[in-house]
Amino acid sequence: MSSRLVIATAALIGLATPALAEEVATYETTLEGAVFKPAEIKVPAGKPFKIKMHNANAAPAELEGHELEIEKVAAGGSSITVRVKALEPGKYLFVDEFQEDLAKGYVIAE
Repeated sequence: MSSRLVIATAALIGLATPALAEEVATYETTLEGAVFKPAEIKVPAGKPFKIKMHNANAAPAELEGHELEIEKVAAGGSSITVRVKALEPGKYLFVDEFQEDLAKGYVIAE
């Protein structure tokens, strides 16, 4: 392989690496009893992100958001992480499905 080809290949790989290595922001909330803390998570519109939920309760919890297209169970005392697609600006509801009348939070995409 010629040295020019090696240099050109290395340059192309170097240009592609930042896009591949781009981090997805993670936002955290904790479920304590029937309350998410914080209850509102502000995210930039148009960018995918992750939500990490800490379940401080002894009982399991199910993080669910229909518009967010997320649903995952966290055992008591554990944490889960879900990936969320890029959102249009707006306010999106998420709940603990096991106590959805009480445990509510919102993602606000701006």
